[in-house]
Amino acid sequence: MKKISRILIATVLAMFILVSMSAPSFAEDTGTITITNSNEAVSMNGHTYKAYKIFDVTYNNEKTDYDYTIAEPFDTYFESLNLPASLGEDLDARAYSYVAAISGDEDLQAFAREIYEAAAGEAAGSVTSTSATSAVIEGLAPGYYLVYDEGNSSADATNAEKAIANVALTTADPDAEIILKASVPTIEKKITGVSDDASNDSAAQGEDRVSAQLGQHVGFQIDSIVPDLTGYTNYVYKVTDTMTEGLTPDQNVKVTIGSDDVTDDCEIVYNGQVTTVSVPFDTLKEYDVDTPIAITYSAKVNADAEVYPSATANSNEAELEYSTNIKDETIKETTPPSNVNVYVFTLDITKVNADNEVLPGAKFVLKDSADNFIPVALDSGRYAVSDTLEANEENATVISDSNGKIYIDGVSEGTYTLTEIEAPENYNLLKEPVELTVTATYNDDGECTGVSGNTATVVNKAGGILPSTGGIGTYIFLAGGAVLMVTAVALASKKKKSEA
Repeated sequence: MKKISRILIATVLAMFILVSMSAPSFAEDTGTITITNSNEAVSMNGHTYKAYKIFDVTYNNEKTDYDYTIAEPFDTYFESLNLPASLGEDLDARAYSYVAAISGDEDLQAFAREIYEAAAGEAAGSVTSTSATSAVIEGLAPGYYLVYDEGNSSADATNAEKAIANVALTTADPDAEIILKASVPTIEKKITGVSDDASNDSAAQGEDRVSAQLGQHVGFQIDSIVPDLTGYTNYVYKVTDTMTEGLTPDQNVKVTIGSDDVTDDCEIVYNGQVTTVSVPFDTLKEYDVDTPIAITYSAKVNADAEVYPSATANSNEAELEYSTNIKDETIKETTPPSNVNVYVFTLDITKVNADNEVLPGAKFVLKDSADNFIPVALDSGRYAVSDTLEANEENATVISDSNGKIYIDGVSEGTYTLTEIEAPENYNLLKEPVELTVTATYNDDGECTGVSGNTATVVNKAGGILPSTGGIGTYIFLAGGAVLMVTAVALASKKKKSEA
């Protein structure tokens, strides 16, 4: 006779667990299998768990010892293994010895998958959990059981209700417990920076929002990890990235696993605003579980970009579709989307005189903080930053309209100068440039909650001014003063003579 003290079987979602549920003192009792979950990120609610008996238990007359016999319909499976006689005197003993010798997650998963495929008929017991943290299968006769998580059949079940797990159990009692070490595969999309070309750098800054000028390129990175592929013979790993109309993908995706560039191994499909990246199973299996996966790429901020305070901003998102069943890799789940936002702002200038009356016709040249011209194009009464015009003074010139307004769409956070090069008729030219420093505030979700420093009221004064020191006006003023002094001296001299 053979007694079992401990059997350990590791499983993943929709995989399989062998449960030992026997001891001599409990020969007359039925048992239970309790499945528990302590991870708040996932839920067991709605999941159906089924138990299939693999081995029956037989006892001696004194019920002081017990042995296992293969339960139907698994005889055929164990017979097909052609187990050597050295494992036992009969098929039951050889089957048990074979199972007891299995170790390591990969071998255990492979065995569990084969057992599930061999299962037929009604399960010995099942339960559909109504709790996020526990479920109990009751009324089970002592034996070895395969426990199968059939997932959540509810059509409106959320991803968080799919327990993705590596679980383990060990028992020699009629009441067994499976503790789910649950985790949900996730991806995280972040912004790596803003540049003037379609660069693709993987040095992520970890931002979930950024501001950019029209024509600039925003870099992105999606972070994930190699999933647990134990027991799988194929696996779907597909990332879908969706851009809004205001962002044009640069079609420069790069995929790395660890420090290896595996881009050429991947299937990358560019379809307008949507890009999909599929990493094949044969590539994933070459790496250890939890090895970092990074997908980097960039997109250009185009003329269709929404300008703040547009409610939609320029939000874009990514999500991961992944296999959840080793028996059928086409059974998949999709992670919640990971979102980032790209913001574009407006400069709002009002030109007035000292009496606060609007002044049309004032000409300014727009530059950035590095003293570079920013070319703009006029459309429907508003200027917008242009990435097609040459950056020179002429293309960077803006003029106040009949309402004294100058709107310049498509700027990012930063400092800008407007230098007046032509004042309205009969008004003085400004001595100093107008400086605007655009600053935005964001909430914890990366959403813009306000912008400041992007508006200004510019006042022009009427009339002429004295030329600078050394100009002709100075000499006229000095000459006039000299004449007055000479006249005064002459009058004073004449007066003295008459008194004499």
